[in-house]
Amino acid sequence: MIDLNSKTMLSDRINFLIDEAIATVRDREKPREYLGASLAGHACERYVQYQWLTIQGDIPGQVFPPRTLRIFDRGNIYEDRARRWLQGAGFLFAPDPPAISDFDGKFGGHVDGILAGFFPGVSPIALPTLWENKCLGAKGWKALEKDGLKKYSPTYFGQVQLYMGYLGLPRCLFTAVNADTMELQHFLIEFNAKEFELVKSRVARVFTATKLGELLPRCTTDPAFYICVYCPFRKPCWA
Repeated sequence: MIDLNSKTMLSDRINFLIDEAIATVRDREKPREYLGASLAGHACERYVQYQWLTIQGDIPGQVFPPRTLRIFDRGNIYEDRARRWLQGAGFLFAPDPPAISDFDGKFGGHVDGILAGFFPGVSPIALPTLWENKCLGAKGWKALEKDGLKKYSPTYFGQVQLYMGYLGLPRCLFTAVNADTMELQHFLIEFNAKEFELVKSRVARVFTATKLGELLPRCTTDPAFYICVYCPFRKPCWA
């Protein structure tokens, strides 16, 4: 902890106060009581199950430091800006896009938006369309540009398939903002009923296995696999 009476740099003193305020808000927030659609498509089923176990209070959850929370907030800021840019280009958003919910309320999610119209002129894409926005660093943005959404992030791909399936939308406009250069790229993702059922069945397996006291399989047999190295549940998973 920084001693505010010492001769530390001005930035350190102010940032200490900012982080304390962010942490106070974090600690007062009511934890989510459902498994979010943004997690369901993750490459490791056990990771998704561990997330559900934290929601239930069976194992300790992640406590994100203030810096990470600021990164999350950056995504909200750029989502708002990207929405305004699309509106300025002529896209009309449906008011109050619906949330999704299933499995007796244990699973749900909130979409970024639904593109419902275009004015003036003719829309460059068929409407209505789900809209999902992500803010990425330069490295991730380039990987997305090179590989496409499904290969770059099965998590994001599964998320939009769930939203489209539950809301009955045939396609999704996925917008990515490069946080370093402010470049934009847009992908039109078609609904795939098979992919939707695959991700939905994974959610069902998480709830069923947890109820039975079983652990779902890991995505790898190698604890040094890159997904495991950065996983917050690495220790209990491999213990």
